[in-house]
Amino acid sequence: MPYCPICGYEYEEGIKICPDCNSPLEESEPLICFNCEDILPNKNIFCPHCGYIQTEFLSDEEDIMCEVHPDVEATGCCVICGKAVCSDCAVEHNGRLFCNKDEHIKISENWVVIFTTNLEYEAEMVKANLEGAGIPCMVFSQRDHAYGVTIGDMAIVNVMVQKTNLKEAQEYLNQINLFGENSEEEDN
Repeated sequence: MPYCPICGYEYEEGIKICPDCNSPLEESEPLICFNCEDILPNKNIFCPHCGYIQTEFLSDEEDIMCEVHPDVEATGCCVICGKAVCSDCAVEHNGRLFCNKDEHIKISENWVVIFTTNLEYEAEMVKANLEGAGIPCMVFSQRDHAYGVTIGDMAIVNVMVQKTNLKEAQEYLNQINLFGENSEEEDN
């Protein structure tokens, strides 16, 4: 079947306008990413699926530079924020490029942070409650135990749930009000 040259939508022969992007159609082969082999929409310079630069779409004079190291050519871009990254600052995870922000990799793995603290026992309490309600979760600790730090980035402990369970987990935590946050005092 032919593909739309603008968005990569596979359409039935005989159609003159793409049902996905409303572009005029001409039969052509889809543009494929050299790295992940997914269909590229709109002749993107960066593959939206894996983040790698598609060099065949760059002109000879065109260079894309890393946003962190402006004198170094970019390898690709972060698939979450779109920041151009070079091979020194890019993080490749499961065939996809990310900038060096840890949360971007976390998001890509279908897990999201539901609760953050600097106390591991609080994270474990939240985890126990969520698991008791049948919501799978995990504790991700960035805490540096060698120094006993309990403040700042070296002390962060996150409870994470799968994206599909986020709403249910948020509702459950609001319902049980585990730490008494947002509680209203009753006047008697």
